[in-house]
Amino acid sequence: MDAEILNELTEELENMGQDTRSAEVWYALGGELYNAGHITEAETAFRQALNLNPGDAQTWCDLGATLFLQNRFDEAESAFKGSLEQNEEDTHVWYNLGCIYNVAGRLDDAAIAFRRATELGPDNVDAWVNLGVVLSAAGDIEGAEKVLRKSIEMRPEHFVGWLNLISLLYRDGRIKEAEEVHQRALEILPDFDDFADSLKEYVENVDDTQ
Repeated sequence: MDAEILNELTEELENMGQDTRSAEVWYALGGELYNAGHITEAETAFRQALNLNPGDAQTWCDLGATLFLQNRFDEAESAFKGSLEQNEEDTHVWYNLGCIYNVAGRLDDAAIAFRRATELGPDNVDAWVNLGVVLSAAGDIEGAEKVLRKSIEMRPEHFVGWLNLISLLYRDGRIKEAEEVHQRALEILPDFDDFADSLKEYVENVDDTQ
C-alpha cells in the first residue's frame, strides 16, 4: 500500500467529516476513485477497507479489478481468490479469474473458471463467450462452437458472440457455414461489419503500441 496516498486520502476523509475507522467509508471512497479512473488511489482505499474488515468478499473482488487494470495479474489472482474464500459462488469473481488465466495463457484454468462462472450465472453471456474463445484456443473446436452458439441464442444482439463464432468457422475451414452465420448476424445487427472493422482497427492500434 502506498503510504503517501493513504495519508492524503485519510486527510481528505477527515476534512469531509468521515470516519476513517470505518471499512464502509474506505470501500465507498474506493468505488468513487475507481469510477473516476484513479486506479492507484482506489487500490489504496480498498486495501485500507480490507485492513479494517478483511472478511468482505466484494472489497476483495474490487481490489482484484484494480490490480487487473494495472496488469498485476498475480496479485489480482490472489485478491479474487481472497473473495472466493468468503463467497465461493460469485459468478463475477470466477469470470474475472478466467480473464486473468486467459491473459496468462493458462487455458485449462481459464476454461474451468469461465465454466464455473456459467454454472453460477447461466445468464452471464460474457462468460459463455469467453469460455468459447478459450476452448477454441485450446483446440476444442466442437466445445467452443457449442458454447458460442449458446451465447448467441441467449443474446442475439451480442456482437462479440457472432464475431467469435464466425472466426471459429473460418479457421476450421467451414467457409460456407461462416458466411451463412455472417449473413444471419447482419440480419440481426445491420451494423455488424462496422463493429467488426472498428474492433480490428482497435486491436491493430493496440498491437502497434506494444
